Amino acid sequence: MLDLPMLGRFFKNGQTTNESQHGMENIKDPFDYWNRNAFLEYQEDDVRIYDMEGHKYLFIGQVMYASTAERGWYIKNVMPYAKGKCLEIGLGLGVASKCILVKDEVRHLLTIEKNEKVVDAFGRPLRNHNILHMDVNDWLEGLMIVEPFYDFIFVDHYAFDEEDLEELPKLAEKLEKLLRPGGNMVFWIDENAEEEDKDLVRGLWKISK
Repeated sequence: MLDLPMLGRFFKNGQTTNESQHGMENIKDPFDYWNRNAFLEYQEDDVRIYDMEGHKYLFIGQVMYASTAERGWYIKNVMPYAKGKCLEIGLGLGVASKCILVKDEVRHLLTIEKNEKVVDAFGRPLRNHNILHMDVNDWLEGLMIVEPFYDFIFVDHYAFDEEDLEELPKLAEKLEKLLRPGGNMVFWIDENAEEEDKDLVRGLWKISK
C-alpha cells in the first residue's frame, strides 16, 4: 500500500489524479494534507471522517472508502432502481442509504456493514432503516432460509485489488438468490478504474426490463 494522502476511490493504479496532486508536495505523513486542509470530524481506531469544502470523506486505515462527493453517481445509478424491500451491502457515509430511502416506492432498507466504527460514526439509522454490524458472507451463511425476498440490492463494495474483484461474481451469485423476480441489483463502479474492471463489475448488475 502506498503512503499517500488519498487512496482508494480517488486513485488509479497507485497514481494520484490531477485534483488530488494539487498542494500535496513534500508530504511526509499520509494524512498531513487532510489535517492541514480539512476538519477531522470523527476518529475512532483506524476510521476517520474529514470535512472539506462541503464534502465528507471516510477513511479506513489509509484507504478512502467513501465520499459525499460521489452523491451524483448514487443519484444516477442507485436511486432509479430502488423499490420495495431493499438490501445494501456497505454503509460508508450513508449517501446511498439516503438515496434509496428517499424513494416513495421503498418500504424498508437493511444495510449490512462489517466495520463497527463506521456504524458508530453514522449514528442513528434513518426512518424505515435497519443497520446490521456483520460481514456479508457471515450473514449469508447464517440465513436459515435462502429465498427471494428483496426488490433491490446495492453492493457498495471496495475492491482493492484483482483478488477482491475476482470475489465479486461469487458474492453476486449468492445475493441474486435473494432477489425477487423483477428486482434490481447494482454494484458500485469506480469511475477511475480500468475499463475491463468496470465492465466486469457492470456485468454483475441485474436490471429488470
